[in-house]
Amino acid sequence: MMPLRLAVLIFASVLLALSAAACSSDPATMPPFVINPPPTETPVQPGSTLAQTPTSTQESPTPGESPTSDLQTPSPTARDTAADPTETPEYPVQPSSLNADDLGHLPDDPTALMLATLDRPLAEVGRKMAYTHNPAFIPVLMEFMRFQQNDEAQLTLSSFLVRIRDRIPEEEFAIVPQEQGNWGFWVQWLSSHPEVTPPFGFDGWKGRLFSYIDEPMGAFMYDGVPTTIRLEEIVWGGVKRDGIPDLRFPQALAPEDANYLEPGDRVFGVSINGEHRAYPLRVLNAHEMANDVLGGVQFALAY
Repeated sequence: MMPLRLAVLIFASVLLALSAAACSSDPATMPPFVINPPPTETPVQPGSTLAQTPTSTQESPTPGESPTSDLQTPSPTARDTAADPTETPEYPVQPSSLNADDLGHLPDDPTALMLATLDRPLAEVGRKMAYTHNPAFIPVLMEFMRFQQNDEAQLTLSSFLVRIRDRIPEEEFAIVPQEQGNWGFWVQWLSSHPEVTPPFGFDGWKGRLFSYIDEPMGAFMYDGVPTTIRLEEIVWGGVKRDGIPDLRFPQALAPEDANYLEPGDRVFGVSINGEHRAYPLRVLNAHEMANDVLGGVQFALAY
């Protein structure tokens, strides 16, 4: 009986030890599941508790220091030393949004200032862009709007764009109309203003920016890349390259064997050289494109 009793006690002790270890695990030491594009920063007014973009794994800044932005993929060390997400970060007092005197360390050249967005806080570089009133920076700031995950970040970038577009003086606040505080509005605005062109080197800069999301995607754009459309029209679709697999040479069924279809289901009909085939929407919906051969012709069906 004694050995049995001793075994039970040892087993119970092990269970208690494992339970204590599980309860004491610090969630901050677990690497976050990064699913979002490059982090950017927005101005934080004194007393604000604006959280950073989910992909940012930097530690919370201490008083007296300016927050920094790192668009590159976080290293394992950075993930392991992330701040406890349950704590409210303390942000330093930011320079007044109506004061450009503290931005003299940033370059004045449009191309150099655009490149500074890749290694400087976007809130800082964006403010200087806004105070220049140079419309060439509108396409640059719009690239970052596509990646924002909250309305406050969109509104901050919109205030920069409004200040540039309306040439609002430094000493005045930039008031953003409600309908102009989102990326969609500025896409339409830019499409109707072909005279607004980005700084020299925008093609290579945009390729570097997109490479932070997906390196092969960034390779499409480089300095001097030939194009027949505005590079501003190329936008991130929400997934990496080939993130939505196409439907390739699917097997075909006779109409009477397609018993999974309902009478009201939509299909895409294709007829080539006397051969006909229907591609059900419910099948194609997950692929958005089909590559197939019909009537001896290879074709791509996209919608």
